[in-house]
Amino acid sequence: MPFTDLHSHILPGFDDGASDDGEFLEMARVAVRGGTARIAATPHYDLESPGLTLEAVLTAVEGHRELLRREGIPLELIPGVEVRVNAGLYRLARGDGSLGRLSLGGSGKYLLSDLPLIDMPTATADILFQVQLCRCVPILAHPERNRYLTARPEAVRELVERGVEVQVNSGSLEGLYGKAARHSAFALLDEGTARLVASDAHAPNGRSADLSGAARIIRERLGEEAARILLEVNPERALAGEDLVDAVAGIPRGSSRGRLFKRRRSL
Repeated sequence: MPFTDLHSHILPGFDDGASDDGEFLEMARVAVRGGTARIAATPHYDLESPGLTLEAVLTAVEGHRELLRREGIPLELIPGVEVRVNAGLYRLARGDGSLGRLSLGGSGKYLLSDLPLIDMPTATADILFQVQLCRCVPILAHPERNRYLTARPEAVRELVERGVEVQVNSGSLEGLYGKAARHSAFALLDEGTARLVASDAHAPNGRSADLSGAARIIRERLGEEAARILLEVNPERALAGEDLVDAVAGIPRGSSRGRLFKRRRSL
């Protein structure tokens, strides 16, 4: 099964990702060469900063799907957004029930979300709990890149215990963001805290959509089946609105730390 990438900034004109259609196509070719067949276009979406609309994202996805067809690039483009965890997300979750529209692939279940890279807002757990009350499952993107969380891994584990899913960046595993992010990413995978790996691609090179390097690293460290679950099975399950499965055994459930990883199946 080819890879499914749930996090990218491949759509041009929305954020600091692809700059134009030419770069979009180059990123798409890199993704395909690296083994990816489906990629979610997830531009940054900050509900505290009006400007980007979901309708604009959906329209752009349709137009760029046609561009991929014309260019003969066998890559399926999936709509989504990367929602900043802040007061705007809290208000929407408490509002009119439209939060599910922001979910990956429009399934209504999994919401890709992110934090500032330096700190973790005090209200983060409360905001994500409001998301869960809307029957959505937050996917916390790249916590290994957050300075506060890399210094306090127990904070990530507490969110996981509350039912939040975690996604690690492929570039973190390859050392693209430095030693601290790499060490944190490996720890999140080794202990079973993170059940998704994605590219978070921003450009054709460097922060690219090539998942093959991360796949090799995961195979060498955790085995073939873990790589398949993290890069193929769980991303597909997320798009289908299904529960994710464990990629590694993690810490024994009977231990004091292991009990922290017992995931709530319902609210």
